Amino acid sequence: MRPSELTRAVIAGLLVVLVTARSAAANGGQVRVANYPIGPYEITVFTSPTPLQTGIVDVSVLLQRRDTKAIVDDAQIVLTVEPVGGGPSRQYPVTHEQATNKLYYAAEFPVDQPGSYRMRLDVRAPEGAGAVEFDVTVERAGSSLWRSWWFWGAVILLQIPLWWWLFGGRTQVRGQTKTRPTPASKR
Repeated sequence: MRPSELTRAVIAGLLVVLVTARSAAANGGQVRVANYPIGPYEITVFTSPTPLQTGIVDVSVLLQRRDTKAIVDDAQIVLTVEPVGGGPSRQYPVTHEQATNKLYYAAEFPVDQPGSYRMRLDVRAPEGAGAVEFDVTVERAGSSLWRSWWFWGAVILLQIPLWWWLFGGRTQVRGQTKTRPTPASKR
């Protein structure tokens, strides 16, 4: 494989990784609760972004039957978010409509202040009901430029002309020099 072909293959591979990495984050993130039993069901809860930061937070829920692992479609789920140190709690509906992957239930909501929060999910389904709660820490959102997928994508795309100029844009023919015709020789 020539160096220019190798460069093109590496760049193409990096672009594929950048494009697919963002879509893999939807309705996923950090597992907070795994296979927790609620009646005949089990619940798995994810939060994103990772780590949680002030701004928009996503809580995604996968609800399955414990015996068959079948997805439960007809549940009603409510998320309650409460600061651990005290303060008003807020409730959010957790629905399929808010989820990117419709096998999940999801809620997106703003968190304005960093700190510790208790999240409680109340689940009501045809064959049972229950709740699960867990604590999370939300950090102050900083400059996420270095962690941003589009920033690194732009860096890679801006390197393509440089690599082309260094390795692929110039062709040399041995024993020949390219000369421009002079105005007198153009007759």
